[in-house]
Amino acid sequence: MTPADITIREAAPSESAIILHHRRSMFRDMGEGAVEELDRMVEVARPWLERAVADGSYHHWLALDASGHVAGGGGVLLCPWPASPKDPCTERAVILNVYTEPEFRKRGIARQIMQTVLVWLRERGLRSVNLHASAEGRPLYEQLGFEATNEMRLRFDQTDSVPAGSSDSRSGQRFEDGDGS
Repeated sequence: MTPADITIREAAPSESAIILHHRRSMFRDMGEGAVEELDRMVEVARPWLERAVADGSYHHWLALDASGHVAGGGGVLLCPWPASPKDPCTERAVILNVYTEPEFRKRGIARQIMQTVLVWLRERGLRSVNLHASAEGRPLYEQLGFEATNEMRLRFDQTDSVPAGSSDSRSGQRFEDGDGS
């Protein structure tokens, strides 16, 4: 199979099960989440995805082989965002759910999906896009021009404490370093 044997098209709202299958498989393949957690993720994501596709805040593309089998897919979430000095757009794009079925990997399908998404974003007038890269996907994204940024993350489920100098909005209690002074 060559890249010419693959057709990329935008997913229909009725194809949310395929998108969720790819999302679940992506996390499974990265070793993220137990079976129960992955199942819960799909259950919780299903109504969100259906709303986001319907309201146009999420777009997804599918890659199909010559016989119509879905080989992979990838999408983009659009959300309102304030303009910045170097980016006057008031919309932010985040690429999500890029996945290629194992039997179709190493054939350029993820690249075709990404190129389709990037062209669509440029035509829409966006000046940048973000994504979170798996170790396997990082080389492709770097080849496409993506660069590491200064993004940081705090996971509330991995800490029992509120950061020092902040307050609990429910009780108004203020938390300080050390002895509480």
